Amino acid sequence: MKFRKMLLLGMASSMLVILGHLGAGARIELKTSPLFMPVYSAGQEFDEFDNQKEDKKDKKDKQQPKGKTELETPTRSFSKTKAVLLSLILPGAGHYYIGEKGRAEAFMGAEAVAWAGVLAFHIYGQWKEDDYIRYAEEHAGIDPAGKNDNFFKNLTFYGNRYEYNTAGRIIEPSAPYYPNTPSYYWQWDSRDARAAYRAMRNSSKSAFRKATFMIGVAVFNRIFSSIDAFRMAKKVATPEGKDEFSSTQEKLKFKFKANPFGHNPSVGLTVTRQF
Repeated sequence: MKFRKMLLLGMASSMLVILGHLGAGARIELKTSPLFMPVYSAGQEFDEFDNQKEDKKDKKDKQQPKGKTELETPTRSFSKTKAVLLSLILPGAGHYYIGEKGRAEAFMGAEAVAWAGVLAFHIYGQWKEDDYIRYAEEHAGIDPAGKNDNFFKNLTFYGNRYEYNTAGRIIEPSAPYYPNTPSYYWQWDSRDARAAYRAMRNSSKSAFRKATFMIGVAVFNRIFSSIDAFRMAKKVATPEGKDEFSSTQEKLKFKFKANPFGHNPSVGLTVTRQF
């Protein structure tokens, strides 16, 4: 009996030593028995789950930088009437007002080109007018003082005053009669000289027509700029484009064409819509 007691005591002490060494080098975790798990009431378990979710949400909010969230969108409000009026006064000013600086520069550039064209064509036309008047003085002997445009026009069709007063007034009876005075005398020295005069006069008239055409381009640029400024102001006010007007406008495409050079200057606007 004493031997058995001593043996059991020795085995127990050995087990304690082994368990002590194991505890120092590793950790043994045992699952909690279901019998010892905490018991929750009917709503307590859900409250615990909600608290865990709120803790996670708080941690996520702390990690995000302060400022606007992804769902927040800046709200900007512009007066569409003001944008249109500014564009009518100066093309591009309405776009600059709503923050569309790229479009503003384009319309302002078109305005500058249009008025530069008006000035350039007008100056060129005046130069050619001075040229054909001096040429007529040298090759037809005219006196330009007090003469209107019809007088210089008749010089292109008739070789002298007599030819105009006879044949010209038969073709056009309402045409004025030129009296037999030195002030209304002319006689072209050659057909080639009269042809050269006609060419210079046509160049002058063509330049003046192009100057007038460029004024029309400037007016058209104002109208087009005001329409586009209204469209962009509407789009900026509703960036998501959910309203019917914005969705329709986004399907519209404008194409502007202008050709001031040539015999028949033209300007046009093409509007296309996607269906």
